Amino acid sequence: MKIIGLTGGIGSGKSFVAGVAEKNFPILHISTDEIARRQMQKGGVSFKGVVEEFSGYTDNLLCEDGEINRPELSRIVMNDPELLKKLNAITHPAVINELYAIIAIEKDRGKYSAVLIETALLYEAGIDKMCDEVWYVYAPIVTRSFRLIEIRGYSPEKAEMFLKNQQSDEEFLRRADRTIPNGEDVTEEDMIHIISAYLNS
Repeated sequence: MKIIGLTGGIGSGKSFVAGVAEKNFPILHISTDEIARRQMQKGGVSFKGVVEEFSGYTDNLLCEDGEINRPELSRIVMNDPELLKKLNAITHPAVINELYAIIAIEKDRGKYSAVLIETALLYEAGIDKMCDEVWYVYAPIVTRSFRLIEIRGYSPEKAEMFLKNQQSDEEFLRRADRTIPNGEDVTEEDMIHIISAYLNS
């Protein structure tokens, strides 16, 4: 069973690529964002550590239902690299442990030919070390900005801030094994052909 890391900048369309792969091939799609989100919920392995570390920075870290206020947490760490490192130090190891557990189970089951790990922080979290291949989803910066503003509803200023804080395309391209073009003119049928070619080569 091949382990593939799927990464790319915000707005590049990683989820679209993963969805096409999951729907058309015997591939298990795992989103590290979904794992991290679940692990930060009450009772999750990251909840206590995040609350203890960040409750001193705001009075609004917890919502009325006791869950972590994710937009507020994002606001706290967004412009402070040291605080972001602290958050990642809590969440990344727990995510990686769950990834290894899922992969071990699926290897024994033998249901899938590949596992596709969708993650924005592939290299930062060290997830690339568990992958046989890394696929980089590429979209022009103008397309990514459009998607953030028109589809996600970001303000132009917020979109620019997120894009500015991303790893450069050159760095992604240098480190990835495969590049998946995902500009605005790429159709689902195009994506099926691209994924099929990569899986079979």
